Amino acid sequence: MSIFVSELKFLSHMANEQLLISGIEYKIRKLIEINEALSNENKVLKQKVSELTDKVNILTGSLLEEENKKIKLSLANTLEYKIGVEKGKEKLDELIEEIDKCINVLSD
Repeated sequence: MSIFVSELKFLSHMANEQLLISGIEYKIRKLIEINEALSNENKVLKQKVSELTDKVNILTGSLLEEENKKIKLSLANTLEYKIGVEKGKEKLDELIEEIDKCINVLSD
């Protein structure tokens, strides 16, 4: 009878170990599934970040262009108001020539 009890204890112990192993395997499978889902979500989010970064760069470029137009218009209006249209055109031509010279000097 004691051998039978020993065997029962051993089998019970083995069943408990098998139950623990099954639980661990289940948890590992769940963690793998969660990892795959998070990896996929991460890829999607990286793509969105890339797209939004591109949009920001485009909008920043557009904003700079509009700011430059505004400055040019403001300068032209100021020159027109202070020295008249013809003198303003002459002054702008002079400024453009001077800028071109500076660009040529810097290019060399």
